Amino acid sequence: MVDIEKIEKRTVQSVYDDGFFEIALGLIFVLLSAYFFSQTIIPRGSSINAILTGLFLIVLVSAGFLVSRFVRFFKRRVTYPRTGYIVFKKKEQSPKRRAAAAIAGAVIGGSLAALYGLSPSFKALIPALFGLLFGIAVFFIARRIGLVRFYVLSAVSATIGVVIAAAGVEETRGTFLFFLLFGAALIISGLAALFVYLRRFPKPAADVPEGPDAR
Repeated sequence: MVDIEKIEKRTVQSVYDDGFFEIALGLIFVLLSAYFFSQTIIPRGSSINAILTGLFLIVLVSAGFLVSRFVRFFKRRVTYPRTGYIVFKKKEQSPKRRAAAAIAGAVIGGSLAALYGLSPSFKALIPALFGLLFGIAVFFIARRIGLVRFYVLSAVSATIGVVIAAAGVEETRGTFLFFLLFGAALIISGLAALFVYLRRFPKPAADVPEGPDAR
């Protein structure tokens, strides 16, 4: 008997076989870590800091777009010629779900901001909070696609955040270290997956379609 659920999961897994998603996301994390590092050496009231904050917000808002473009660019040149491509039917998100997600994000963001302002001791826990939040997010991705390395990344995220907080590192420097270390872990995971993928699927000699237009 054909196991449809297993086939569907393997189809989704194949999208992540080349590691480009992790590499792209890791680069975003490293880029964000550079901003937090700048906060430790540049006076908060300076014009340079204001410019960097603006760039930080742009990167934060456009992170999904940047990751998508990076992944599509390299898949078109590396993945599609080797193993073809898969097109998933996009599910339209209902207005109610979009509103609920926006409200939840606003509540979480507002709560964190309030705690950050009211409780000085909370600031020391920010790296641990980042570690646990991203760890949970990656864990749900791992459950959805069933790849062991994402479970490992989930544990790595939580471990990095908790260790930095337990070490008593100042919050801005601790946030910088978390984004840098977890970003590096994502990149290493992605590069390892890409190495295995390229060994398993060498580029065919004959010309084959390279997949949909990247635009």
